[in-house]
Amino acid sequence: MLVEAASGLAVELDHRVRLPGRKEDRFDLFLPGPDLLIDLDPAWTHNQPDSLKRDTAKAQAARAAGLVFVRIRARGLPAIPLPWTTHFEAGPGLDPEDWARAVGSVLRGRGLPWKELAPPEVATALMKGSQLWQQAVAAPATSALAAAPHLEAEFVANLTNPGVGLARMAPGCNDLCTWKCQEVDCGHEWDVPVYTRALAGRGCRKCGYKRMATKKRRPAPGTSLGDVNREMAAELVEVIGHPDWTAFDLLPNANQDCLWECPDPRCGEVYPAPLNRRTGQSSGCPTCARKRSTAGRIRPKPGQALVDRHEVIASELVEVIGEPTWMAADLRPSSTLPCRWRCRKPGCHGRWEATPDQRTRRGGTGKQCPVCKPPRKSRSRPTTTA
Repeated sequence: MLVEAASGLAVELDHRVRLPGRKEDRFDLFLPGPDLLIDLDPAWTHNQPDSLKRDTAKAQAARAAGLVFVRIRARGLPAIPLPWTTHFEAGPGLDPEDWARAVGSVLRGRGLPWKELAPPEVATALMKGSQLWQQAVAAPATSALAAAPHLEAEFVANLTNPGVGLARMAPGCNDLCTWKCQEVDCGHEWDVPVYTRALAGRGCRKCGYKRMATKKRRPAPGTSLGDVNREMAAELVEVIGHPDWTAFDLLPNANQDCLWECPDPRCGEVYPAPLNRRTGQSSGCPTCARKRSTAGRIRPKPGQALVDRHEVIASELVEVIGEPTWMAADLRPSSTLPCRWRCRKPGCHGRWEATPDQRTRRGGTGKQCPVCKPPRKSRSRPTTTA
């Protein structure tokens, strides 16, 4: 109001213009008569590392748009590094008369009216200006906080106007702010204007990338694991990290970690494995794989099996306990696997358990039928006579 009182010109506060290629810019003062835009740059809002770069870009955009634009900067701030700009200073404090005199220098330099005010005129102008300032900084009719209350937890700081929070910004405000994602496994921080959050509804970029990646991993109809490999799909217990997913939500070559259950009723082992390892390498239950590997190591070489070296004993084999599909050709004579045997002698019904090693000891006369085996000879001590 000091500028209006001293110049007699109309002055608009917080004038907004959308320049080509930029979002909406805010100018502190606009004088419609001379069509003049003025920005006031106090040190407390223009001493940040990127402030000079931002102020320079705004001045260049205003000149490119054909606007008449002047900056008055606090003493001590670096000048705008553009050859066609004139450097005006005020401050370094926030004395309104000091800043008004700097505006007067700008107007006088352009041949516009300006007069020195008497103390009563200064007091009246300051009171009116204070009332207008309170209206300018008051909370908008609909704030960004009211339009999007969920943003309160994610709001960190206002970079454009430090100290101004969501309650004092409109949903369409273009102030650059810092936000922090509240997801437990994220915590990402990023800088975007308020309107992109309150109006456009954009959220955390990292979480967005995760959702997009998850969506891309979902199969098209007819291409899922449940469609192309039903036997393996029947072994699926759970998709780790996605407990609500089924085999119809997985691509056969996905690298998603899953829990599987061995289909062998004698095993039933539940084990973790990535899906692409199961489909690419045809791997299955690790417990059964170890059993097969062990069985491969204990199988006899050609011509060295129990049936080859002890045909009579092999004919008495009924079952290999624990390996019901094995026969005498699958056993070494020295094997320690427990087996069931049946006596082959006519009229004998003897049955017993023993290992092949026990049967083949002492030249094939080891553990024999408990029914018809020859009795053990007793050893009597010699008697002595006195």
